[in-house]
Amino acid sequence: MSIDADRARPAVLLNPLAGDPTDADSHIGGPLLWPIDEPWPTCDGTTHDPASGAEPFVGAVQLYRRDYPELPFPEGADLLQVFLCTLHHELPHAHGPDVRLVWRDSSTVVELIEEEPEPSVQEELYVPTVNALEPIRYTEHADKVSGGTKIGGFTPWQTEPVEFPCPDCGAAQRQTLSLGTHEPSGEDVEWEFGREGNLNVLTCAKDVRHTVTVHVD
Repeated sequence: MSIDADRARPAVLLNPLAGDPTDADSHIGGPLLWPIDEPWPTCDGTTHDPASGAEPFVGAVQLYRRDYPELPFPEGADLLQVFLCTLHHELPHAHGPDVRLVWRDSSTVVELIEEEPEPSVQEELYVPTVNALEPIRYTEHADKVSGGTKIGGFTPWQTEPVEFPCPDCGAAQRQTLSLGTHEPSGEDVEWEFGREGNLNVLTCAKDVRHTVTVHVD
């Protein structure tokens, strides 16, 4: 039976569980496969509070295509790395951490960074604990939206669907990843977004490397 994208979409609950993942694994909050010769992502400090100046992003999520082919990987990429600036930001559609996505070809990473930079100050409620993942694949319906950390599916709304145009090209954006304050399993990551809601990351349907939209419900 075909899936009506307006009312039902494929989704993957990441189902985080305590573990000890490595940079070769998909995970939340663990070490990233980051090359020694590439600058680590840095927030310039213009939109975060307190205004402490530039701070390094924190590696939050790492997902390999072999584990999660449902993600919209661009050509030549097999790894998605999600970073949070773990300070409070006043963004157009969100109040919380800022987000950066890095799509890369893992086979090009030869020598790893020796130590991941840490911010000098951060909001602890945005910092994840280290978790391995045991995914659950399902079909999500528009009138029954999961609040857990997931790939795909729908963004929760109160009165009407949440939709945004791409800031770079105007094409429709789609929900790619949602980070949940609470997990259906009860094994929470110990971060909190909004009023115990989700941080939703939407990407351009034409080019996922375009500017993302962050929406906190």
